Parts: sequence; structure tokens; C-alpha cells
Amino acid sequence: MQARHLGVNARSAILVIALAAALLPVTAISAQAAPRTCTVSEAKLVWDAGASDVQASGSVTADDSTLTFEEGKGVLEPVAPAGSASFDGSLVYTNTAGVKTTLSAPTLVLDGERGSLLFDVQPEGADQMPQAPLATIDLRAAAVSEAGDTVNLDGVAATTEPTAEGREVLWSGASGTLDLAVAATCTTAEPAAAPAGDEADAGGTGILVPVIVVGVAALLATLLAVGSVQRRKRNSARAAQPEMVDDPRP
Repeated sequence: MQARHLGVNARSAILVIALAAALLPVTAISAQAAPRTCTVSEAKLVWDAGASDVQASGSVTADDSTLTFEEGKGVLEPVAPAGSASFDGSLVYTNTAGVKTTLSAPTLVLDGERGSLLFDVQPEGADQMPQAPLATIDLRAAAVSEAGDTVNLDGVAATTEPTAEGREVLWSGASGTLDLAVAATCTTAEPAAAPAGDEADAGGTGILVPVIVVGVAALLATLLAVGSVQRRKRNSARAAQPEMVDDPRP
């Protein structure tokens, strides 16, 4: 039995599929979206922390056991959401152990459905604890909204709890709820400038892709034409052969 060979049409189809698969990564890479960078332009926290006899300064104010942090700046990734915002200001009070304590450099850290409040902690007569996490925030009910290039993160009555460090250095009853409002402006990152050699390669690739496509089309058309001619020749040759007549002799 003779082995059957692929016809011209089958070989052409295989060639086209192979070239399309080779060009697919180029299309996928060009379709990737550029990342966004979101800069926090304003962050505000209102923490009903049960703070009494607390002296506040800078962008932090204390009023009837409520602490307000304003003019926060930082970065925000809106999908998670994730990021941080830092505030200027400090709090001075006497902690549960009777030690005068200063909290400075307040920082809000966002990590999905959880948040944290960090401070530089300076107990009188002791070493400073930089950016110690003193309270956690439940952000499961926080909402992210977008309008143009602006992203807003808002949370109302988010539950807070002191951490182990917070229970040691904060005032008595430091918990309660927290309202937050974070506004960020987002920009799309521009592609990084490529070296001259890479730019030349990229430019060559951009020209090469349509050339390849045209070449494939031309090759396919040529193969189909050749196949058609060969079929016509075979048909003509068969028609020209004399018809075989059976010998009537016994």
C-alpha cells in the first residue's frame, strides 16, 4: 500500500497555522495594558478612639475623645485596595502605665479588607519604636469608586482594635470606630524608553509583521495556483492516454 501524501491545500493550511501561532505572542504583548499610578491627594480619618487628655498638634486634632487626621498624602492601588497615606502631626498623652508618650508620623496602611494605624512611638525615658502598628481597621465595608482619573475610597464606622503593641502604649479604652475618606489621582504609566538598539529592533518588528502577513498570503496563493495547474496537467494526461481494449481472442 502506498503512503498517502498531504495535498497542496493541506500543506498550505498547516503553514498558515504555524505562522499565525508564531505571530500570536507579538499581538498579545502589544495588547497588554499599561499600569496605573494613583497618588493620594487628600486623606482624612476621624477616629472615635476614646482619647482623653490627649494633646494634638500639626494636622491631627483632638476633640471630645475623637481624633481627626487630615491632609494625608501617599499612594493607592485601587483594585485591592492597597497603599498608604502619611500625616503630619503628633499626639502626647500619659499611657496606662503612667508613662508620658508621644506618637508621631501617623500612617494609614491599606491592605485589602484590613487596614492599620502606625505611629512612631516615643515613651519618655525609652527608645523610640518606629512605625509601630497600634490599631487594626476592618475595611470590609469600605467602598471604592472611580470618576475619570480620580479614585475615592470611603469607609464609615469601620471597627478598630488595638494591637498587642497598642494595648501596651495607648490610652485606656483605645478602640471604637473610624471614618475614612481617601481621594487619589491616577495616571497611566508611559512605556519606558528603550535603548537605541531595542528601538531599532522594535521598529523592524513593526515593519516585519505586515511583510510576513503579505508574504504568507502571496505564498498561499502561489501554492494554490501550482496545485491547480498540476491537477489540470494530470487530468489532461489521463485524457490523452489511449483506451485499453480487451483482446477478443480466447
